[in-house]
Amino acid sequence: MGDNSNTTLNQLKTIPNLLSLSRLVLMPAMLIPSFLMNDDHQARMIFLGMFILIGVTDKLDGTIARYLNQTSHLGAKLDTMADMVFYPLITLWLYRFSPQVVEGWWYLVYVLMALFFIKMVLGKQKFGEIPVFHTIGGKTFAASLYFFMIIAILYPDLASQVFPVLCVIGYINQIEEMYIFITRDSVDENIRSVFD
Repeated sequence: MGDNSNTTLNQLKTIPNLLSLSRLVLMPAMLIPSFLMNDDHQARMIFLGMFILIGVTDKLDGTIARYLNQTSHLGAKLDTMADMVFYPLITLWLYRFSPQVVEGWWYLVYVLMALFFIKMVLGKQKFGEIPVFHTIGGKTFAASLYFFMIIAILYPDLASQVFPVLCVIGYINQIEEMYIFITRDSVDENIRSVFD
């Protein structure tokens, strides 16, 4: 029992895992510019800086883990946990800073969120935990969503034009991952797509 605790603690101390943990700490801090600052322009810029930092740490944790040969199941779970918190919060941040981007299209966001949570529940029920994997579709959607939010803050008119495309990418990704959950008895962390 003690050895497992030490192993887990040592894994937490790796640079990639500390980067994942920093995202989990930074997300609640984003409530300050989102809801507690009176100067809207300043709040937007501070939020945007924090948002970009979260994206950079998200990209770096996996890259550094592979480079330093520090990949682990714990690291993959921390990364997935951070993503599970981060990406749904984008809906809240979008509503706060650029609601006009999805004016009249909020139901598309709600459907996407519903698919996301159904997928999580499905995975939890079938496997006892939310499976950890990063498909090509998942990475494409995550990157698209990340850059979409930056564009929505800086160029809302452009963001509203690409919003339907983002939804299509998101729907395809969520349906693909649900299908993987349904058709597999176990999920390989390295699965790239439904065709693997």
